[in-house]
Amino acid sequence: MLGSRFTTQITVRGERTEPERILSAQTIDAASASEFVVRGEGYSAVVVTVRATYDASTTAGVRARWLYSPDNTNFDSPEDAEDAGNYSDLTFSAGATRQRTVLIPLLQKCTKVQIVNLDGSASVTVDVWKTLIR
Repeated sequence: MLGSRFTTQITVRGERTEPERILSAQTIDAASASEFVVRGEGYSAVVVTVRATYDASTTAGVRARWLYSPDNTNFDSPEDAEDAGNYSDLTFSAGATRQRTVLIPLLQKCTKVQIVNLDGSASVTVDVWKTLIR
């Protein structure tokens, strides 16, 4: 009928896993990193939550960076990952605790997530959780 409008409502229900703690009170030394690999088969994204407790002498924060690999051997270089914008920096304040949640698309079979301490002289303590989304 001319001039009629139809509205269709579509409900999409994504599935997600229960949050899994990957790192618990992990100390990352100055200018160092801790990392884990996410196998993305059957999932479209991973939600990574990073909670960082900074030392009183902290001068820089923590970076969550992700590197892709088709075979779990050959990963993007950290420099190329950062050039592509595949990272998220937490804010920081000396002696404080900060938390950030990052949505990472799973573009390849394997994704390496690195939690990088950007401070060159102070360690940081982190907790990290991941949740996979279909």
